[in-house]
Amino acid sequence: MAGIADNAPRAEPVVFREAIDFLRRKLRLPTRAWTDVFGGQHAHAFVVAGATKDALLADFQGALLRAQEEGTTFRDFQKDFDAIVERHGWSYRGGRAWRARTIFQSNMRSAHAAGRWRQILRTAERRPYLRYVQVQRESKRLSHEPWHGMILRFDHPFWQTHFPPNGWYCLCSVVQLSERDLRRRGWRVTEPGPEVRMRAVTLNTPDGPATIEVPEGIDPGWGHNPGIAAQGYGQQRVALAGHEGRWNPLIAPSQVARAGGALEPVPPRAGLGPVAQEAEGRRMRDLLRRAIGDDEVVFADPAGGQVRVGPALADHVAERPDGRERFFPLIPELIEEPQEIWAGFVINDQTGQVAVRRRYVKLLQLDRVRTIGFIADADNGSWSGLTFFRGNPRAMNQLRWGLPVYRQDPQR
Repeated sequence: MAGIADNAPRAEPVVFREAIDFLRRKLRLPTRAWTDVFGGQHAHAFVVAGATKDALLADFQGALLRAQEEGTTFRDFQKDFDAIVERHGWSYRGGRAWRARTIFQSNMRSAHAAGRWRQILRTAERRPYLRYVQVQRESKRLSHEPWHGMILRFDHPFWQTHFPPNGWYCLCSVVQLSERDLRRRGWRVTEPGPEVRMRAVTLNTPDGPATIEVPEGIDPGWGHNPGIAAQGYGQQRVALAGHEGRWNPLIAPSQVARAGGALEPVPPRAGLGPVAQEAEGRRMRDLLRRAIGDDEVVFADPAGGQVRVGPALADHVAERPDGRERFFPLIPELIEEPQEIWAGFVINDQTGQVAVRRRYVKLLQLDRVRTIGFIADADNGSWSGLTFFRGNPRAMNQLRWGLPVYRQDPQR
């Protein structure tokens, strides 16, 4: 039997574009331990536990992207791992094979899950059901066995916490089905769906022990859907819910930083603007345009971030008229010359989507008697909120959470 010639062309790898995009969009974030970033935060943060240098993280992210794009194996990645470790002199915990496999498996499986979710959303109207599938082998996890064969709609809350993988080295998956598929196989939707029970787990973090709640049967850190965390339920879910929900802070077990010291009030560079006589969107947009110089402007902050400010902010203020439009002229200096910038994660209570939030903080002395705190939020690079209050240190400290990525030199 003739063999394949050495110079025969190799088959092109199957490119999973959605998984590649998910991995490529992640922001590199230095961490001390795996508890610094948790759950759905991984949808936006590329981390390797104990890797604190951006160049080291960039090399690992690049090696994983090559594996996704070229379809290479763990053995190939292990060679990249060895070269990266030697090049950076990285001292890591655990054995070589275990450390490399953990990085490879967790990132590749999460990217695959996120990419699979994007595919599911595109075809959810025709194929709205998902069937949980556990690999039937002797070493299967007994805690995942009750979910095998379960069928639920794609927008069932169960998939927010139980979309596989559901732990380290978990090989469970889902199969997407239509009504016709169910009839042909004689399958029925699992009603009302399994009860999600939580258990308390205490983790050792760099900041001390932290107790969190984790869904039963799922390893700590895996109780989230990477695809939902990245983009939510999609338009189908928004239509069903009727609204997009509230954004709430998503705090990792080891809170990296708390509020810093007191801020000294500084005089504003610009004066306050007028109050809209009518709480109407077009009027608010006119005031914002006058304050920033155009319909939409991208401002750069001193920590290397960019914030897009445009009509969405004016419309947001118009929904709840309370005089915040007076502070539109201060927006450029708040982003370009803040006293502090904090970075953290927020989660939408309706869709489960996670966003990266940059919080800009400044304490302003308007005149001899009036001091206000001025705080603005940018989610995934777009302005999303504006808060002001009388100069109250306690109120300000409650809003300073996450990672402090910038603090102005008080001598300036």
